[in-house]
Amino acid sequence: MEIGAATFVVLDVETTGLDPASDRICEVGAIKVHSGRELGRFQTLVNPERPMPVEATRKNGITDDMLKGAPMFAAVAPDLRRFLAGTVLVAQNAEFDLGFLNAEFRRGGGSKLPLNAVDTIALARAARPGLSSYRLDNLAAAFGARFSTRHRSIGDCEVTAIVFRECLRLLRPRTLEDLMSRSR
Repeated sequence: MEIGAATFVVLDVETTGLDPASDRICEVGAIKVHSGRELGRFQTLVNPERPMPVEATRKNGITDDMLKGAPMFAAVAPDLRRFLAGTVLVAQNAEFDLGFLNAEFRRGGGSKLPLNAVDTIALARAARPGLSSYRLDNLAAAFGARFSTRHRSIGDCEVTAIVFRECLRLLRPRTLEDLMSRSR
């Protein structure tokens, strides 16, 4: 598939911890992009069905009070699955986000997402070799991106989308297959 024909969703999740088997998603953000144009956004807090650990709140600023009244993942899963359908997932450390999404979908009795995933860490290593770190903060500085909010899903998606766009500009992949091979 030609790269210009693909639709991408830049995605970020905030979680209660680091293990998809025992921790939960507390926020999902996604930005759909086709040919460099934003087509839409999906963002919601998610009730993780447990208290927010202090360490997680310190990192993402999401509190138990903010999550009161937030829908459980099962309630947002159908809309999220529709938003992601037919797209290529783009994420900073894609394995982390996809691992959490798939764990949540399975908890609700659903199936894994049938999506290809592009990791901006691997793309940035190919596009800008030699950076001291490929953490999102460093990539934002290297690619001239600014956060509207850090460690919140949409703010991180906005920066990841800029990193992705700049990697595409520098690498100039012609096909989705070429892009996927550079993101491993």
